[in-house]
Amino acid sequence: MLFVPVLVICSVQSLQLDSQASTRRPRVTKYSKTTAAPGGTTEPATERSLNTATYRLQAGDETCILLTVDALLDISYVTKLNERADANTFVPNNANVAGRCKEGDAETLVLSFKEFSLEFAFAKTPGGERWYVESIKLSYNSSARILEHAAKQGRRVTLTTDARSLLFPTPVGKSYSCPEETVIDLAEEDATANSGHRAKLYLRQMRLQAFMYKRDGEFGPVWHCSDSARARSEAAPVAVGAALAIATAGTLVGYAIWRYLKVKKVQYDTME
Repeated sequence: MLFVPVLVICSVQSLQLDSQASTRRPRVTKYSKTTAAPGGTTEPATERSLNTATYRLQAGDETCILLTVDALLDISYVTKLNERADANTFVPNNANVAGRCKEGDAETLVLSFKEFSLEFAFAKTPGGERWYVESIKLSYNSSARILEHAAKQGRRVTLTTDARSLLFPTPVGKSYSCPEETVIDLAEEDATANSGHRAKLYLRQMRLQAFMYKRDGEFGPVWHCSDSARARSEAAPVAVGAALAIATAGTLVGYAIWRYLKVKKVQYDTME
């Protein structure tokens, strides 16, 4: 009779182990807020499955812009009670991809989803050696469903990066790669700090390449974000040195002109 309880206990333990195995959570990404998941359901932003989405813009049979990323938008807005509120949403895997690409120095990638449009504008440096993101623009209607009790309903809102920003500079032919979280600030151009909308774009596990024109549609060699930071830090002293050299040259030229005019005046006075 002792075997029956033992068998029951073993069966219960087996069921518990099976249940634990079936409910084990997948590897997750970390964000600090709660957000709406793609498709409209709600999930904690701290427990989103670590899956990057792929967005590809093609020109004919060639891929000209390719982006893989795990992206989150955190929007801050003013409510009808004149209070600040936050709304969050992931950029979904099935966002509509559009844009413009040609064999030149300017391209755009536009990701559209729900009531939102996220646009990346790409450019090249004057010599054409590097490409970079010139601006990022987020557009939406203030009546968007996730913006609960937002003030000024029905208004078209456009948030952009700073006009002086130069994001992700990368040698042409290479792909920018940054597994760490990158945070991009977006704001309304003409709004005050208290009344306007603003947002943060969180980019994780990002790999990006523009001006590709590749039939195989594969990324070029990797250019790590640490390489970009190092290149900027190395370029800063060069830029400062170049500016000083130009200023010095300008001073010398100005002095030479002044001396020339002064001597001419003295000669003219002597002749009189």
